Amino acid sequence: MVGKFYIFIVCVGVWLGLACPAFAGAWNQRAGEGQVISTSSWSQADRIYNDNFDTVPLQGFSKTESRLYIEQGVTDWLTVVGNGGFQSLDFRDSDSRFQFEGLDDLELGVQVKTYAREGFATSVRLSYIFDNDIDNRAVDVIGGGDQFELRALVGQSRETLLGDFFYDAQFALRSESLDRLDGVQTALTMGFKPTQRWLAMFQSYANYASDQEVDGFTAPEQIQLSLNLSLARQYKPGRYIQIGTGRTVLGRNIVQEKSLFIGIWTDY
Repeated sequence: MVGKFYIFIVCVGVWLGLACPAFAGAWNQRAGEGQVISTSSWSQADRIYNDNFDTVPLQGFSKTESRLYIEQGVTDWLTVVGNGGFQSLDFRDSDSRFQFEGLDDLELGVQVKTYAREGFATSVRLSYIFDNDIDNRAVDVIGGGDQFELRALVGQSRETLLGDFFYDAQFALRSESLDRLDGVQTALTMGFKPTQRWLAMFQSYANYASDQEVDGFTAPEQIQLSLNLSLARQYKPGRYIQIGTGRTVLGRNIVQEKSLFIGIWTDY
């Protein structure tokens, strides 16, 4: 009974990459300028992926989350990044139930521009992730305690007669003690901007977390592939509102989550 509880409760799906549905990528902020992205999301699941990548019924899972992402340009090559949130979740299966309300993971980091030319940029980001306030480490296995993260970013944009196209690709490694790899994330954003006011985006996130000792029990490794579709509209200069939906399409020891989210972007 206890083993089954851990196998299932460990799959609640605390977000490994702190992936924000809005677009924040390889292009650094200019000195003295910045960007604030606030998002609210609602998600639920009635199935969960087991250790064999198959889905099995789940009594219920729901989560609401609000996040704040901030970029501040210190120089033209150095940007400070902050990312934090508050979440409320409820996980239920036939044998167990877990509820939590509190702070989510907090990221503080610096992003350094490594190369830039017209329509193309690369950068690297070094962050420290403060683990959230969830007391039950079995639920928080993806977080794995405080961790260091090293992230590489590359982005490119191109103007065409149909509109502007861009992509942003990211690859991140996470480690708690620097003596082993605890997590990996890849993220790909592709966008199309037909006019100055409208922006459509497709985003994919692939997350991996290694197995881990939790209260004397080995929590299994986790794999998650999620897809997001969203539409953003500029309602004032430098301000966008974004609405989208997401879904976990492949996983291992993770809930099959379906979500809706809304975001507000503000440049300053």
